[in-house]
Parts: sequence; C-alpha cells; structure tokens
Amino acid sequence: MNTPDPTSPPRSTLSRITGAITLGYSDSPGGRLLLRRAASRAVRLGLHLRSRRFSPEGLGSVLVLAPHPDDEALGCGGTLALFVQAGARVHVAYLTDGGASHPSHPVFSNREIRDLRREEARVGAGALGIDRSHLSFLGLEDGRLASLNTEETRQAVAAISRVIASVAPDAVLLPCRRDGSSEHDAAFGLVTQSLGLARRRPRLLEFPVWSWWNPVLLIRPLLNSRRVWRTDTRAASELKARAVGSYGSQVLPLAPETSAVLPPGFVAMFSGSEEYLFEC
Repeated sequence: MNTPDPTSPPRSTLSRITGAITLGYSDSPGGRLLLRRAASRAVRLGLHLRSRRFSPEGLGSVLVLAPHPDDEALGCGGTLALFVQAGARVHVAYLTDGGASHPSHPVFSNREIRDLRREEARVGAGALGIDRSHLSFLGLEDGRLASLNTEETRQAVAAISRVIASVAPDAVLLPCRRDGSSEHDAAFGLVTQSLGLARRRPRLLEFPVWSWWNPVLLIRPLLNSRRVWRTDTRAASELKARAVGSYGSQVLPLAPETSAVLPPGFVAMFSGSEEYLFEC
C-alpha cells in the first residue's frame, strides 16, 4: 500500500469546523488520531447494523486484485484466511510492484524495495494459507496507476483481464472505488474495464483500506451498496496479524529511517473482529 497523495490540499470547511468544535484539539496529531478512531468506531457500528454475515459457501475460486502488496492483508486478510479454510481457491494478483513506497530512502533503491515487497507478499500470503502458485505480480509501476497514458492503460487492462480469464473467479475482491487513494481509485477503473474485456461477471466485492483512515468515505458505500457483508474474523485474527506483520517494510521503520512509511495508528485500525465487503 502506498500512502495517499503527498500534496496537501487546502484545509476543508469540515476540518475548520471540527477544529473549532474541539478547541483546536483536532489540529494536533494525537487529537486527529483520536477523532479518526472515534469516527471509525461510529462507522463500524453502522456497518454492523446494516450488514449481513457473509458465507464463503459456493465460492470455488476467489481473486483478489491488490493495487499494492499489503492491501490484501490489511483490507481482507482475515476473510481470505477463512475462504481458504472453507476450501476456496484463493488467488491474489498484485497490480503494482510497490517500489515507490520509499522514494528517498538512503539505502534501498526502488528496485530493491520492489523485490523486498514481493517477498513480503509471498510470506504474507503463506500466513493466510494461500498457495504461492496462486500469486501473480503484474509489475505495473508503483505510483503511476492514476496517470497511465492510453497505451499503458490498454496494456494494464489486458494483463488484468488475462489473470481474470485464467483464474475464472466466482468473486473478485478489490479496494473500494473511492478509497482515499488515487492508486486504489484508478485500480478500480482498470479492473472494471478488464472484467468487460474478459467477458466474465463474477461477484464484485469491495473492501476498505485507506477509507478506514478517513471513515467519512465509508458513508457512501454504507448507504448505497446493494449488500453490505461482514465476516467474523476472530478465528483468523492471528493469521491476519502474521500476514500484516510480514510487510515489515511498511509497518516498521526501514533502517536507517526511524519512522514507518504508514502513519502512526493506521495498522491498528485493521485489528477489529470483523471485516466488511460491499457489493453493489
């Protein structure tokens, strides 16, 4: 996973109102994190009330299309482990190489980061019970999904459609179409085109990643999705923790850096006992 676009937009009216209501507390890093957690808990309650329990019965084959290595572990790792335990054939295709997560690292080059993240993905998938032969690395350049030209888009769509045709999934899982990341949003568009090219109509199930960091983004799928599904992932919590932990380059500082690339408190938002899927 890559962090959202680094450019900082002008402060929104909502953030100014929030700052006034909280007497500026929301302007501190600790205050913002507490507000994110509070908003996340409120949205989770709404999701729980609206959702139905998801059963993997009838899913012979599942394909996860992850924009970056680690999106699958964070967003739906517990669900994937349960799918495997239920006998489903789970495949994961990583769209980008993940090489842009540390653009200015003093030791590791983009190529070395790419190789590291690929191995982390293999270890993480193994923790969830996914066979390594069911992993595909499409190798699209990290950080450029939202700015592909016409020919690059055509090639990306063709590559994704080949994976879909090969796996022939009963369900496709991918991050939400408006997930708070330009890369995730672009990935949804590429996948939509690819499904048309592959001429398949599997169930399309969206899972939140960056929208947990900005829970306001979950209001739309909460209200507009035809179905909101939940999986009780308590039985797979240890497996998911191991899968997330395998991405050391993302969740831990990559020496000599002293801070992880993911913001403080981000990973903790994925440690709940339920995961949610949106079906439009």
